[in-house]
Amino acid sequence: MESKLYEIRSYLSEFSDTAGRSEFAGTYATDEIIGNPLQAFQLVKRLTINWRRIETEMRREDLWKNIEELTDTYQSFMPNHEDLHGAALALVRLQDTYNLNMSDLANGQIYGYQTHVEMTARDCLYLGKHSFNNGYYGYSIEWFEEAMIRAHREGNATASVDEILPFYHMATEIVSTFTSIFGTKSSRLKIVEGESDDYSKYQALCRGETLKTPKEEKDLRCYLTDRGHPLLILQPIKVEVLNEKPSVVMFHNLMTEYEMETYKELATPMLTRARVQTEDNSDEISKVRTSQTAWFSPQSHKVVDNINRRVEAVTGLSADMDKSHCELVQIANYGMGGHYVPHYDYLIVDRPPDERHLAPAREVAAGDRTATLMFYLSQVIRGGSTVFPRLGTKVIPEKGSAVFWYNLYRNGEGIEDTVHGACPVLMGEKWVANYWIREIGQIFNRKCSLDPNE
Repeated sequence: MESKLYEIRSYLSEFSDTAGRSEFAGTYATDEIIGNPLQAFQLVKRLTINWRRIETEMRREDLWKNIEELTDTYQSFMPNHEDLHGAALALVRLQDTYNLNMSDLANGQIYGYQTHVEMTARDCLYLGKHSFNNGYYGYSIEWFEEAMIRAHREGNATASVDEILPFYHMATEIVSTFTSIFGTKSSRLKIVEGESDDYSKYQALCRGETLKTPKEEKDLRCYLTDRGHPLLILQPIKVEVLNEKPSVVMFHNLMTEYEMETYKELATPMLTRARVQTEDNSDEISKVRTSQTAWFSPQSHKVVDNINRRVEAVTGLSADMDKSHCELVQIANYGMGGHYVPHYDYLIVDRPPDERHLAPAREVAAGDRTATLMFYLSQVIRGGSTVFPRLGTKVIPEKGSAVFWYNLYRNGEGIEDTVHGACPVLMGEKWVANYWIREIGQIFNRKCSLDPNE
């Protein structure tokens, strides 16, 4: 019984250490609590590995029946091991993308933002294992080294040095072997996350590096316009040109607080993890896009119809969803480490010309995605930018604003320079509303041209 009580007290102590901190006092919002990736990781770990240990110890006790009934009631809200792996990989991805100092991260400092959440030796050991299993061998060594330092400091309380050493030796041996073969030492010794030149530039832009030359930036400007549309005469829109050709612009203050909150409230009960099609036509949770998504139409709420008309006014394109001129609005929520690696938004012309006829009939009937308008529904504390690697353009999320670009030339071919990605969310959470405008319905709004450069 003493052994069981020890497990319970340890669990409660870890919880109270976090809940009692002044930075979380009186706070219940996800932005402040699980918006911190270290806090989110520890929360998921506490509700998976640690909680299972409590269950194992107490399951044979009569008093456990009440707890079991309670946990059964809330089972759908409880994270599982897949969620824990996702949380660990998100931390490793943040470390890789933003070149985070691992010791600072373990001490609760995130990109210059100091928190009071620190990692234990057990946390560091788990992250080292996860780094190793996902090909981040150099990072795994750093996590194992930090785990040993913390094990010494803790007196082997959460993990022992003897437990950590075999993993450390295995990781150093593999890094040594790769280094002797390829003559280079890297934190990542195998291709991960779609490694490419686009991906390298994507990471550089996420870190805040400048890829545009002064010559390329000199013509960027801001202006007011009513687009010749009656809805905008009394309140012209603020346009910021982020790239001249192909055009990427930001429409500032395009959505009200009420409209943004309504979109998030509508979406929250419908959110599901983003999934991708596999080669055998089954679907699985996406690793290239880590977000939760929901879709709805103008019939869902009057706000959707109002925003659709505003989208038409600022873009000059038809967003009639009932006629398939635009896809249903997609709401996406990116939590800790939530990202989307570089990709194109067009679908049909992404195929080789001789395979485009194989596209689903519904896609062909609506035409490809002519343009994208993406609203930012939240202010991200750190990270979460939208970047265009080939253009050297970075769009920092601004609550209530929207970024707009064309995916296709007027001749219907894809604009390859519009490849873009969503940087991992470092602190807080990111909400967006995506409008993908289709070719059908734009015949008089954006006339065709045979010129491949228009």
